[in-house]
Amino acid sequence: MVGGYAGKFLDIDLTSEKITETHIQEKILRQYIGGRGLGAKILWDRLGSRWEKINPLGPENLLMALTGPLTGYFHGARICITGKSPQSNGIIGSTVSGEFAIELKCAGWDGVIISGRAEEPVYIFIDNGEIQIKSAKHVWQKDSKTTLKILTKEVNEELDKKYVKFGIQKEPGVLYTGPAGDNRVRVAAVQQKWSHAAGYGGYGAVMGSKNLKAIVVKGTGPLPAVSDLEEVERLTEEYEKIALSRNRDRIRRWGTGYVGYEVGVDRSAEPVRNWQEEWHDEKSIGGPKFDFRYWVKRYWGDYGCALTCMKLAVVKAGPYKGAITDNPDYEMEAYLGPNLGIFDAGGIIYLSSLLENLGYSGINGGNLLAFTTELFERGI
Repeated sequence: MVGGYAGKFLDIDLTSEKITETHIQEKILRQYIGGRGLGAKILWDRLGSRWEKINPLGPENLLMALTGPLTGYFHGARICITGKSPQSNGIIGSTVSGEFAIELKCAGWDGVIISGRAEEPVYIFIDNGEIQIKSAKHVWQKDSKTTLKILTKEVNEELDKKYVKFGIQKEPGVLYTGPAGDNRVRVAAVQQKWSHAAGYGGYGAVMGSKNLKAIVVKGTGPLPAVSDLEEVERLTEEYEKIALSRNRDRIRRWGTGYVGYEVGVDRSAEPVRNWQEEWHDEKSIGGPKFDFRYWVKRYWGDYGCALTCMKLAVVKAGPYKGAITDNPDYEMEAYLGPNLGIFDAGGIIYLSSLLENLGYSGINGGNLLAFTTELFERGI
């Protein structure tokens, strides 16, 4: 087997509740590397001959969550969500970092391929080689954070009973949707962790169309072996030196959000009021403005990431008190800020928290809000 691959994929038909193990030729794995490439190949093979007739929100569409050979070895551990996109009718490989990809690999699977539509809301629970399709009626239409809390607690209780000798279980990896996905909104995200999301493509709507609320996975095995472990170790050390170097300090300190002010004032290239303007000199936004007033944790990273550009932000006072989210990176800062005529850090954090709790793509959601606002202002 090609290094970095477990060698098998889960193939689940929700209509018949048929669960099978699928193997893909090594030649294909080498030709189409990683989630995006392999996802395009699988879609072509299974749906290509009738692509124009495939309804992205119909049971015949595929929803895939795919890893790649670097999963668990390269930092961040992204999972690729793909299928025929209800947003574009094309193929988008939308990725999100977190532990789901690691748990899936350690459970012995390289990916999950889902077709069909369940009669009632369900979630898929993958416990190593044991696969269950469980009712999700109790979390259907619930907001994102509530869904994650309920499912994590529910699955952890089951795992604690099963693996009593292992002590306290680390929470499972979970891909899930909010109300936007349940209601098939075409810019709905597939979410992971507390506030991460694969937002492009509208694949949260594909989950909703399949009556699929979540995929939960726990793996207790090792990662697949690599072909050259010494080279992996060398490249890891090289990456860490770069990530921890002085010239990466700004992105470590503030993430990509530090350019929220600069892109507007220095480059005249920031969306302002639905791109009606591109320049601003509003010093109230940009990385440092989100710093001491809003952050509750300065550095936290995705799996194995030495850069740790993510921050956790909470609004502690005022009308938006209690809003909690990843500190907005540049795209969220721009599209939920100047793009809407908003230059208040607390307001941007609040909007980011609101959209992710509803299960929207933050960037696409901000675009839609700005477009709608301009139409309203023009009397259209």
